[in-house]
Amino acid sequence: MLTHPRSRKLRLGGIIALLTLFLTTLACKTVTGVFAPPTAVPTATSAVASPNVTSVPGESPTVVPEFNDAGVRYCYYVPGVSVAAEMPAEVLATPTPFVYPTLTPPPTTSVDAATTERQLKIFQELWQDVRDNYVYTDFNGHDWNAIGDKYKAIVKAGLSDQDFYAAMDEMVFELSDEHSRYLTPEQVKAEEQEMAGQQNFVGIGALVMQLEGGASGTIVSVFPGGPAAKAGLRLHDKVLGVDGGPWLDETTGESRTLGPEGTPVTVTIQRPGEEPRDITLTRGTISSSLPIDYCMVPGTRIGYIYLPSFFDTTIDEQVHDALENLTADGPLDGLILDNRMNSGGLNTVAEPILSYFTGGVGGHFVSRDDRRPMNLTAEDINGSQTVPLAILVDLGTASYGEIFSGVLRLAGRATILGQNTLGNMEVLHSFDFEDGSLAWIAAETFEPVGEANGIWERTGIIPDISVPTRWDLFTESNDPALAKAVELLMNR
Repeated sequence: MLTHPRSRKLRLGGIIALLTLFLTTLACKTVTGVFAPPTAVPTATSAVASPNVTSVPGESPTVVPEFNDAGVRYCYYVPGVSVAAEMPAEVLATPTPFVYPTLTPPPTTSVDAATTERQLKIFQELWQDVRDNYVYTDFNGHDWNAIGDKYKAIVKAGLSDQDFYAAMDEMVFELSDEHSRYLTPEQVKAEEQEMAGQQNFVGIGALVMQLEGGASGTIVSVFPGGPAAKAGLRLHDKVLGVDGGPWLDETTGESRTLGPEGTPVTVTIQRPGEEPRDITLTRGTISSSLPIDYCMVPGTRIGYIYLPSFFDTTIDEQVHDALENLTADGPLDGLILDNRMNSGGLNTVAEPILSYFTGGVGGHFVSRDDRRPMNLTAEDINGSQTVPLAILVDLGTASYGEIFSGVLRLAGRATILGQNTLGNMEVLHSFDFEDGSLAWIAAETFEPVGEANGIWERTGIIPDISVPTRWDLFTESNDPALAKAVELLMNR
């Protein structure tokens, strides 16, 4: 199905590229593993470490059981009791467009002729792959021939292998699409492990997204059974510092929570709306896959599933299990799918999950010389094909996260709530090279059913109900978008 003989039969609508200890989303936000990249199929009991207590000023606290009779945890949001957090003005404002930085060529290095010859061969193949397969024939207004000449001269001048790989990534970056990229052999190996859900890291067991400025981060995944989960850390908690200093190593950019197995680390945590506190944890080895999270809204038959990514190949199985667990004691009256931190991933993950909720042709992928359908074979999981859906999106939703949300709305299956997404959803094809490096190149655009090809790339996904949020400014118990989605589904 791919047009290039060296390309692999995988397509990505956005990548979470967890490069060793870093994760860069396609909206150009840097995410660092406080312990490592994600992965682990969660159980229904994995996400909480304390009872669900919700309080309103001037009233007695409302205590909700931790789990229902089917073993599914109850959400911290309690309808009629919880009060939605108010977002500050900057969250409500139109986001500032990303500005592509001016790239600085790497320094020249004296290397032998064989090294330069090997590098030139890879450069030439990479440049030709882009020339022949890049979906935008005008290369986003850039002169690809001139770019090739510039980087060929840089390679000929002499580069260390490290600088060569950086230069090739910079060359691809000059396409200005925030999607296409070039990976070193080491990054390729790490990425393949992440896709397979096979990670081994030592740390506290939470994935943290770096906030603007880098001085703090916010938790976007907590690994079941890890030190963070046992200490009661949750999604949305801020990481302010480690061992009395910054949470990121200023030299390597890695999280300072990483370290030897069994060693202590003191992390300064701030839950939104609360004062900072220090928690001392013992570092542990985590080997698992990226966990989703799910819960049942108290007093209702409304379920909630958090989808952090479509990159890990265990995610569709996790969603299947979550749907079975949420419906173990009866059908749902509604389901909320949270895509706000979902920056995309593999078609082989996103499309099976789409099939749990709809079937038929979900749209078409369009390349320079082909137009292929997204064929979805409907699979009903205890009413999943008919349950009313509410989907949460935001600035962190990208690529297959956006396509997934838009397809379900066009199919008449979902109402979308949140903030306008940025529109970043080309489909990537991979091209590998003899040294083990790899390029992901935008080779297709998405054509929604009944709409113009690539329209969502220009407009993003526009929510039906506007509820702007910022992940680090609310908790599950006072999540404004979750509150609005529950209200919508309860009033259907």
